[in-house]
Amino acid sequence: MELGLIVLVLISAATHPLRDLLLKDTAHPVSCYVGVALTWVILAALHARLVGQPLTVSREVWPLVLVSSLGLSFYYYGTLSALRRGNLSVYYPIIRSSPIAIVAFSWLALDQQYSWLILVGISLVLMGSLMIQKSPGGLLHDHKAFALAVMAMLGSAAYSLSDASAMQKTTPAPFLFYCYILVTSTLAGIRAWEDRHMSTPFLGVVRGWTLAPWRIVFAGIASYLSYLFILNAFQLGAEAAPVSAVRQASIPVSVVLAALVLKEPRFLHRIGWASLIALGILAITQS
Repeated sequence: MELGLIVLVLISAATHPLRDLLLKDTAHPVSCYVGVALTWVILAALHARLVGQPLTVSREVWPLVLVSSLGLSFYYYGTLSALRRGNLSVYYPIIRSSPIAIVAFSWLALDQQYSWLILVGISLVLMGSLMIQKSPGGLLHDHKAFALAVMAMLGSAAYSLSDASAMQKTTPAPFLFYCYILVTSTLAGIRAWEDRHMSTPFLGVVRGWTLAPWRIVFAGIASYLSYLFILNAFQLGAEAAPVSAVRQASIPVSVVLAALVLKEPRFLHRIGWASLIALGILAITQS
């Protein structure tokens, strides 16, 4: 993977934790993520207008729009639901293990070959990510939480592969515009379904926005700008598996932010394991 592509992904990884930092401890998280997704729709429209692109995609791109939006919906809902039921440090490493699914699918279905250095690098990144967040508690203590975490991981793998393919056929703004119209609708529908026993189930969809509107808007802006770097890397020919692995650099960044802003403990332990992530990323850059 070329150094220029690595730099794009690392910039994205450095800014990605800002979204979760802004939304930490907000009430009604699914509602908040509906707000973030809607912010992306507006930003994509403004982005297209700014660069003079029409909000259209070709017929061959529409299946990729559908796969990405479905994968994103699985990822968002699976992540929020798994972490609501179980311990962050037990289930989050599963959610972030999408490079494994990407490599397996690409090898089995797409006949993609990876060098041993990339595979070693991905393994080191995933091991470091797991050890940073390791804590007591069995993975199967809550079967539903485990299933939701796996669903989120597979969703992440699906949208990563789909986005990488789409960026060879279209540009980010129109692609994200239609993806996030579908994601917004899906998450809003899920939130309303969860509140179906209430007299006004759609009230829950907007409840989170009214409690933290500016945090949602800023989280949407930060995450949109962050993901543009990933899509630019895909446009330049980066492969989904190494990109997903290098994006794990967001974990040590989040460790630093958690220690500085949220005063969370065990900083030295976690930053020590973060060096393993850095070593894995270095191996990927040499491939």
